[in-house]
Amino acid sequence: MVNPVRIWDLPIRLFHWVLAALVVFSYITGKVGGSWLEWHMKSGYAILALLLFRLLWGFVGSDTACFSHFIRSPLAAMVYLRALARGDVRPVVGHNPAGGWSVITLLGALLLQAIAGLFVDDEIATQGPLAVKASNAFVAQMTRLHDYNQWVLVAMVALHVVAIAVYRWRFNLGLTRLMITGTLRGNLAPGLSVPRIRSTGLAVACLAIATGLVYAVVEIYPRMR
Repeated sequence: MVNPVRIWDLPIRLFHWVLAALVVFSYITGKVGGSWLEWHMKSGYAILALLLFRLLWGFVGSDTACFSHFIRSPLAAMVYLRALARGDVRPVVGHNPAGGWSVITLLGALLLQAIAGLFVDDEIATQGPLAVKASNAFVAQMTRLHDYNQWVLVAMVALHVVAIAVYRWRFNLGLTRLMITGTLRGNLAPGLSVPRIRSTGLAVACLAIATGLVYAVVEIYPRMR
C-alpha cells in the first residue's frame, strides 16, 4: 500500500517560489534601471524579509526546514557526491548532505546581496536606506560588493537549475514537483521517518517578526539621530 508522505510544509514551499520570483524580478529591474530601480529596492526589502523568515524557520520550523536536519559535515557531503557519481542515489527525507550545503551557500549569498543593497549609493538617483549611516568608504565597498556578488548569484542559480535537471533526467527524481506539492508519492525507504510538520500559524508569526525587523531597518533606523 502506498502512503503519500508530506515532506515540505506550505511555508517553505511558498518561500521557495516567491523568493525565486523576486530574485528574477530584482535582476531584471536592476538591469533595466531608471524608474525601475525603486521597484528593485522594494524587491530587495522583500527578499531580505523572506531570508530572515527562513533563518527563523530554520530553527523552529518543520523537520525538513530545520538546519539541524540537513546540515551535515563536509565529509558527509563528499561521500554523498561520490555515491551520486556512481549512480547510487541514497534516499533522504528533505535535503541531501550536498544539497544542504548548496542551500546554505545560496541563502548566504542572497543575504549578503540584500544587506549590501541597504548601503548602495550609485551617486545619481538611487541610495540604500543605510547609506547615510555609513562612511563614504564603506558605502563604496558595499556598492562594489553588490555589483560583483550578483554574478556569483547568477552562477549559483544556474548550478541549482542544472542540478535539478540532472536529478530529473539522470535519476528520475522530480524535485520540482515535490517542491510544488510538498508530498512524496510513495513509501519512505526503510530507516527513514516521517518528518514533523509545524503549524502555518507559527510560520506567519516568524514572517511578521522578519517583516518588522526589515521595516525597522529601512524606515525607522535611518531617521534616528
